[in-house]
Amino acid sequence: MLSGQSVRLVILERRHLDDIVKGWNNPEMRIHLGPYIPNSREQEEKWMDSVQERMNRRKDFYFAIERVSDDKFLGTTALHDVDWLSHSATLGITIHESEDWSKGYGTEAVELILDYAWKHLNLRRVELMVHAFNERAVRVYEKCGFSMIGTAHRKYYIDGKYVDTHYMEVIREDLDA
Repeated sequence: MLSGQSVRLVILERRHLDDIVKGWNNPEMRIHLGPYIPNSREQEEKWMDSVQERMNRRKDFYFAIERVSDDKFLGTTALHDVDWLSHSATLGITIHESEDWSKGYGTEAVELILDYAWKHLNLRRVELMVHAFNERAVRVYEKCGFSMIGTAHRKYYIDGKYVDTHYMEVIREDLDA
């Protein structure tokens, strides 16, 4: 478990499945990740099986984000596609309910998972992609040390239009400079 002031990260487990099904079928949240395509409980169970398998192989590290004050499930974060040769990974994060947005939970979760990446996995680089219209997330990532490295124009079709997608990275050595 990784704990901060407001949130803690705990290993994502089957006990989180009901929250995952609810959150991933929330169109208000899903629009920030890509086209809204509802998933059944069975589909989410299969996804959870694949997550467990990738975690067992140390390719991905998935965490549930919980609020410290009351243990409420807030969302998920992960380091995906860990490349042990280049010491890099891809970050993913989502806070599931809009009532929990803009309260600092995402920022603290990103800080916690980056600290884990640097101090426990010895990663040196973490990258991510974020849709340009998700300005709140871009601000969080910049606050946590990420820099913009490029934009894929009109990469995804979301909510009736093509949207730009930014690529960002943070390099551990640059944070120390």
